[in-house]
Amino acid sequence: MKKAFTIIELIFVIVALGILAMVALPRLAGSKEDAQIARVKAEIAAIRSAIQTYRGANLLKQNGRGYPRNLTATTIEEITNGTKLSQKYWSVNEAGNELTVTIAGRPPVTFTYNSNTGRLTCPNTDSLCRKIEN
Repeated sequence: MKKAFTIIELIFVIVALGILAMVALPRLAGSKEDAQIARVKAEIAAIRSAIQTYRGANLLKQNGRGYPRNLTATTIEEITNGTKLSQKYWSVNEAGNELTVTIAGRPPVTFTYNSNTGRLTCPNTDSLCRKIEN
């Protein structure tokens, strides 16, 4: 006598896998956005840290430049030792005082750079801005 699975047993397994997939897929969709937010948080933290490091180095050199004049893509690459912002997600205005990030399915979030204080802030009060800042 051969031991094998019956059609009924296979159907039950397929139905069970289908139910598990229906439960898991919405959770995985949310985790993609969470991963993108975490990436943006890390990039903003790296830029902020680089701004402070840049200022500290300039104060030690006593060249009086303080904070970077702007945050263009080139400036960001220089002060972060080669980190390039993905053009797929980030855009920088010509003046270098606004960085805009786009996370899939959400409206863009713009960060404003103040070269006098070295602060990179998200002036919006929407939930995505709060998630990135916290």
